[in-house]
Amino acid sequence: MTHLLAVTSIALYTVATVLVLIQLWRSGRKGLKQRVAQGSFYLAFGLHTATIGFVFNDARYLLLDNGADYFLCVSWGLAGVFAFLQRRLNYPIVGAFVIPAIVLFMGSSSYLLHSGATSLLNAPAAQTNEGLLLSLLHGIPALVAVVSLALALVISVVFLIVEYRLKQRGVGALNVAGPNLQFLDLLNRQLVQVGFVAISLVVLSGGLWAVSAQRPIFSLDTSLISGLATWILLAFVLHARLVLKWSPRQVSRLTVFITGSFFLFVFVVMIWSGRLTHASIWL
Repeated sequence: MTHLLAVTSIALYTVATVLVLIQLWRSGRKGLKQRVAQGSFYLAFGLHTATIGFVFNDARYLLLDNGADYFLCVSWGLAGVFAFLQRRLNYPIVGAFVIPAIVLFMGSSSYLLHSGATSLLNAPAAQTNEGLLLSLLHGIPALVAVVSLALALVISVVFLIVEYRLKQRGVGALNVAGPNLQFLDLLNRQLVQVGFVAISLVVLSGGLWAVSAQRPIFSLDTSLISGLATWILLAFVLHARLVLKWSPRQVSRLTVFITGSFFLFVFVVMIWSGRLTHASIWL
């Protein structure tokens, strides 16, 4: 049942993706295609939610215990935030990025599941009550961080596209109507702030877990290196925005570079090592 629900939700998300891509070449926001796309998305989200429920209702699973479940939750988080902000982000240009990202994370979850995803925290300390608590304090902020960074990447890309096309109005055939640029910039700032706070909690809880597991706090680990690097770079993004007073365009470009590099690194590690996190830095 779980597999059927997941496959069906991916298929419906794919249908919604195709329809919003078609809308990019249409002049209006309203119409049958938009209604069908929205219906497909919400139906997919409902099935997606049911999939999450079945997975975590199974006594054999622990919350956020492995990469497959983690990516499944990331994709659900993206869909949930997009649904929550639907009134402000109900534009084809936004859906054309968000919904394929949901499909990508769900597909990655399936890949990790079939490649035999292992626990994110394999040490014996993770099996104690204290270890399980630390794993939740580590895993949930990590989940929030990935969702916020993925959305920050999408919002930054949309901001740059909409701004450019507004300056080139009348050139080309794409329907690039999108949310107000000020709203996109504000949302981007909030997502980066949430991501920075969440990664700070990830770094802190990861250090506590390493101490409890009697492991070195620092090691050549892909998760540790990418997490610290992203944390430092996000701090610079906030510094550039709040102190250096960079323009929204400059901040968006920097955000695209940082978040895009982060996800590229994550997926390269996943494909190369067959794991989501905690692989050797030398792969």
